[in-house]
Amino acid sequence: MRVVRSCPQAASEVLELVYLASRIEAATQADHAYRDARRVISRLRNPLWEMGPADRAALLAAAETIRRVCRIDEADIPVTPLADAGERVRVEERLAAMLKDELEPAVLARVTGIVAATLQD
Repeated sequence: MRVVRSCPQAASEVLELVYLASRIEAATQADHAYRDARRVISRLRNPLWEMGPADRAALLAAAETIRRVCRIDEADIPVTPLADAGERVRVEERLAAMLKDELEPAVLARVTGIVAATLQD
C-alpha cells in the first residue's frame, strides 16, 4: 500500500494485482496451465510504475515465491504480461462453444478480441 500512497495513479493496478494474486489458488483448480499465476509473476517482474530498490526487491521476491509454490518453470513465464500468445485461442474456443448459435462469426471474433485484451491488461 506504500506504492498507492506514494503514487495514487497506480491504485487500480495495485488493486488488480492484489485481486489476481488472491485468485491464484482458486484459478489453478480450473486452470491447470497456471495462466493467471504466470501473468501475475510477469506483472510483478514488470511493474507499471517506477519504484525504489527495496520495493522492487519485494516484488521480485513475491514473484519468485509464487513461481516456486506453483512449481512453474522459468521458461513458462511470459517475458511480459501480454506475451501469453495462446490466450486468445483459448478464449475464442470457449466463447465459440458457448455462443456459436447466438453470434455470427465476425461478431464472435470482435467479442473474442475484446475479452482477450481485457484479460491481458
